[in-house]
Amino acid sequence: MTEPWRAVVTAVLYRTQFASALGDTEARRTAEWLVHQPLWDLTVEEEHQALTTALDSDTAIDPVVHAPFTEAEKRHFLTRVVADLDTMRPWPDQAYREIPLERWSEFIHLDPIARIELSWIDIQPIIGKMFRKPAGYNREVLLLRLKSGTEVGFIWPGWRDRSATALVARETNVTASAIVQEILSSSSLDPAKVTVLPNPSSPMPYETTPLRPEFIGEHLPGNTRWNGTHVRYLTPAERAPYKLTITNGLLYDAQGTPFETTMSRTLWTPQGGRAIFVMDAQGNLYSSPHHILGQFHHSSFLAGAPVAAAGELSAKSGHLNLISDHSTHYRPPRRFTHQLLDNLRRQGISIADNQVEYHIPPPD
Repeated sequence: MTEPWRAVVTAVLYRTQFASALGDTEARRTAEWLVHQPLWDLTVEEEHQALTTALDSDTAIDPVVHAPFTEAEKRHFLTRVVADLDTMRPWPDQAYREIPLERWSEFIHLDPIARIELSWIDIQPIIGKMFRKPAGYNREVLLLRLKSGTEVGFIWPGWRDRSATALVARETNVTASAIVQEILSSSSLDPAKVTVLPNPSSPMPYETTPLRPEFIGEHLPGNTRWNGTHVRYLTPAERAPYKLTITNGLLYDAQGTPFETTMSRTLWTPQGGRAIFVMDAQGNLYSSPHHILGQFHHSSFLAGAPVAAAGELSAKSGHLNLISDHSTHYRPPRRFTHQLLDNLRRQGISIADNQVEYHIPPPD
């Protein structure tokens, strides 16, 4: 089992592998680096403890980097670093700490609050933290918790048509300008490279169509519509796991995974490959891989409320391949499917006319 201190020692010695000597100057420089740009999500205290534990260990100090110095020289150097850290107490509060990349799904669908006209390669040495690619996602990401408590993400590329980094922030009452100012004041990021973006305007509500009369009351136990069963109507909290979002022209489920319907099936496509969906008046999409007669239908998502579109979706790895308007519960006229297509195209999803199946006849 790898000792917990090993990663800190490896990172420290990696920085010294090209040094001509492990003298006092190099030790002081390393201590200042650990204080002002702590490793990963560690505190300075945790870095200090890791180095102290390493020095107390009787195992080889450097089995990874193989810095060109003797074991004794490396130990003396780390002893000097620890001593310098002690002379720098009390350590300043950290301007930001790294958030584990496992929480990436909480940031993936957020609207950018600022644009940084730099690539991740340029930002990385300025912030002093490493960008990484989340598993299954082809973008460079850095997640930080600022001293104020605000959680932000740097995402590159933030846009398809420019080599710029998007800055996003999670659920905060702090303004975008204040968040950007906090980052600028705690780093050497060039203010001229940062543009605060306006809040995305709330879209006008889409036109909706109501549930067909024959299905009214279908969610009530003992209803006569479903011969002994009743349809599940979701509460707002229950609805959240079914929500789809769009980023860079791809569909994602509520867990941040590229949307996939390979294992889904509807009552009209029992062979599989499609999932039912609805769009609400605000343009939010909800989809389920399950379509169960008398138990879960299009009406389930919005608890029988009117919808702005309804039908089936087919997608693979986030790429939308097909839309149908097949919904017996709502039978949406074609203009509702057209406003769905407008919503998708506005958000970067390219859908061709031959990828749309109309079951509802056009108006006379």
